[in-house]
Amino acid sequence: MPTDPLPPASWGAVLTAHEPAQLLLANVGWHIGTGAAEMHVYLDDPEDPALTLLEAIPGVRTVRCDAAHWREAAPSGRRPVTHRRRQALNANHALKRCRVDWLVHLDADEFLIQDRPLGLEMTAVRELECELYFRVAERLYLPGPQASIWDGVFRTCTRAQIRRGDGISNDRVIYGDHAACLDYGVLGHSAGKCAVPVGEGFRLGIHWAFRGDGRRRAERFRSTAARLLHFDGLTQLQWWAKLRRYTEYDPADFNVAAHRQAQIDLAVHAGEIPGGYEAMHAELKEISPNVQARLRAFGLLYEVPFNPAPVLCKVLGEVPDFSVETFDADLRRRLPELTRGLP
Repeated sequence: MPTDPLPPASWGAVLTAHEPAQLLLANVGWHIGTGAAEMHVYLDDPEDPALTLLEAIPGVRTVRCDAAHWREAAPSGRRPVTHRRRQALNANHALKRCRVDWLVHLDADEFLIQDRPLGLEMTAVRELECELYFRVAERLYLPGPQASIWDGVFRTCTRAQIRRGDGISNDRVIYGDHAACLDYGVLGHSAGKCAVPVGEGFRLGIHWAFRGDGRRRAERFRSTAARLLHFDGLTQLQWWAKLRRYTEYDPADFNVAAHRQAQIDLAVHAGEIPGGYEAMHAELKEISPNVQARLRAFGLLYEVPFNPAPVLCKVLGEVPDFSVETFDADLRRRLPELTRGLP
């Protein structure tokens, strides 16, 4: 067994986004400030005004997803209908162009938080010839007004916790009537995300990687150095807009997960009742002290506050306005059809 210490691997991340500039700046600034050598940002709106801000940050590489880009990146030569397909194609486009040892595929609302340097773990894991997998923890709100888009605590998923029976019935014991809206205990995804070593024949998917011909899943090593923080809507408005977006796809192009469909069905009903949106958000996205205590007893809370401001100040020189009001105003400008009529 080798005994000489090896240098830490270089790593970067790729994301495809159509988000308020504050979130894009936070994502790239956080990851560059915590060790990423490259951040590849594919702007789903080729006229995105955030382009100039992003290009001014050392280490950020931007791509306008215009017709010329899709002629190069998509097998059809045209912009794919679903955001997931666009994400996957862009991730592998970046994988061919990057100059780092490892590449992570992220969404704009996902942040890696490290307990120890990720590059050191990547150096070791490369010997295993597998993907590096990051478990997910999802943000929930505490009762009361939301001052910043980062407020709240994090709930972990039950995917790796329960070995007997099926996960849904066990989740009903833990979460009661909310279980139908949850994917192993979280509203977004329990699948996590992964990084792959560059130049080793891997292909990036949305949540996991493939290797070789066809759709054979790559072997996996679960990271002990880092985990994924998923915000699944930085504000109430963004969460509602995300659910509305899912309803726009043709089922032939996009299969909505059962727990997301349950959320969508509840949202449709909530929209027909005065105050229904706010009540549904409080029911599913807010966590009372009693529920906190229950999840803490199960070991399903990740109670590390996330405040990217100090890191962002070093990388960006200043901290963007992360107030809910500013974020939602930008979101309404970007996505008028998805946000129209929402509180």
